Amino acid sequence: MVSMREDKKTFIRVGNNLAVDFINTQFSTHEKVVNQLECLQDLFQWAAEMEVPLESIDTNANIEDVWQLRSSIKTLVTANTDKQVLPEDALSVLNKHLRNAPLQQQLLVVNQDISLQPFDKKLSVDKLLGKVAYEAANLLTSPLSLHVKHCSNEKCILMFVDTSRSKKRRWCSMDICGNRAKASSFYHAHKEQ
Repeated sequence: MVSMREDKKTFIRVGNNLAVDFINTQFSTHEKVVNQLECLQDLFQWAAEMEVPLESIDTNANIEDVWQLRSSIKTLVTANTDKQVLPEDALSVLNKHLRNAPLQQQLLVVNQDISLQPFDKKLSVDKLLGKVAYEAANLLTSPLSLHVKHCSNEKCILMFVDTSRSKKRRWCSMDICGNRAKASSFYHAHKEQ
């Protein structure tokens, strides 16, 4: 596994869903798997980029729990997408984290706008993982689950929820895989001439 430590991290946001973007914190590049969540500080940075405020570093949190949840969600989403039976062990991990989902809400009025907001302004790591598990569970039980796709690039392991009007999106991102595929196709078409 390759580390992203050398670079300033920017997490990939192509999933159109918090849980799918969580899955996509592990991706492949140059045929190597990259884990963007190597430590809890990485998780805090990911949460900040996803606009989910966290409490200060939780010394009781365990990065292995993060990896296990990510793997379980990927297993469940992939099985569901491929019309396979959902593995019990992955369901068990997801259900364990669902217990910590921050479901308590409050009605707030800000500048005369009424909105429903989470009761907890900042989440603990456990509640963040609960929130991600909740988003995954909602995705798996909603009609959107029919539109979860794997990137068409065989070497890419990213997933996304196709929210396009035509539901014909093929690539995780045109910037990441789509342009490469089109350039390669163009090169091979013109090489033969």
